[in-house]
Amino acid sequence: MLNLFAGLLFALAHLSPSGNVLIEGDVGEWAFADRQVTETATLTVLIRPEASLASWREMLSVMNVQVPKLPRFLANNMRNNLLEYCPQTMWEFHRESEEDVLYEFRSAGCRGQVAGIQEHEIGRITQGPDGPVRIAYAAKPEMTPEMRSRWLNLLGSEVGTARGFPIQNLTGAARKPSSPAPEQPIAHWLQEATEALKRQEDLLAELDRLAQEAQANARAYSQKAPNEAGTRVISLHRGRGDGSPGEATTEFKTTDTLIWAILPVGSLPANAQVEMLWYYEGGEAGSEQLIRKFDFPWDPLADTVRGFLSFSQPYTGRYRVEVHVNGEKIGVGRFTIR
Repeated sequence: MLNLFAGLLFALAHLSPSGNVLIEGDVGEWAFADRQVTETATLTVLIRPEASLASWREMLSVMNVQVPKLPRFLANNMRNNLLEYCPQTMWEFHRESEEDVLYEFRSAGCRGQVAGIQEHEIGRITQGPDGPVRIAYAAKPEMTPEMRSRWLNLLGSEVGTARGFPIQNLTGAARKPSSPAPEQPIAHWLQEATEALKRQEDLLAELDRLAQEAQANARAYSQKAPNEAGTRVISLHRGRGDGSPGEATTEFKTTDTLIWAILPVGSLPANAQVEMLWYYEGGEAGSEQLIRKFDFPWDPLADTVRGFLSFSQPYTGRYRVEVHVNGEKIGVGRFTIR
């Protein structure tokens, strides 16, 4: 159930007899305090068993993100948003690459009902099997040198991998929180929560915005007319279960394993050399590259070029298909896979 812990980078975490979470290398237990789910992210918050959302001193938060953005992009976006609201925040990158970021910041608290509350956070954003995973340890007003060293080591550890590590038996704890739910509605609790929890909500909203922006960009890219003079637009179709062309679209999913390209060309000479070239233009698999090239023996009775691209696990990103006749490009089609 708690697959969002797949990116947690500790050597071992397990349940205590009381049903709380124990993390090897840490002192004390953690209790599940809140869980929020949106279309683009899942956020789980843990605090010490004796604390509450309104009175915590230590917080552990884990977020699974389903947005096609790299960890470095998310970290920089988070930093920029935080500095916009709280310019005196001290932010430091301890590790920074496209797919793995270890950061630290100290904030005096600059807005909301909890303005002025100090907070100190160490977090890591790395690439998980389903998208970026962010885990952060926060303390207020500030971590002791011992706590800071401990969590830099825990979160910066190379013991785990982006594909997961051994956190065991957390399902039961997720279903049975160690502390009773508050009587007040959760919205009221969140209004009274601390600056850190407010920032988590801001990040969820920003991820939603990024997802909508990515969809709009993909749609605009796919619908863009070819800019090469004299070329025509190739029609793209999702393959049916029987292998035939189906729905016309330029926005495909990773579950689509067959994509048809169709271009009416009219009458061509019997000796025409017809080629269909499929390109990966950019995305999670890197920069532009030719991925397929097909040569068609031309039937002089035909008037349409038809070809398909098939794969078992397509990469997300931007694609292009071209039709060439006797070495001249006559048609272009663009599409995205998300």
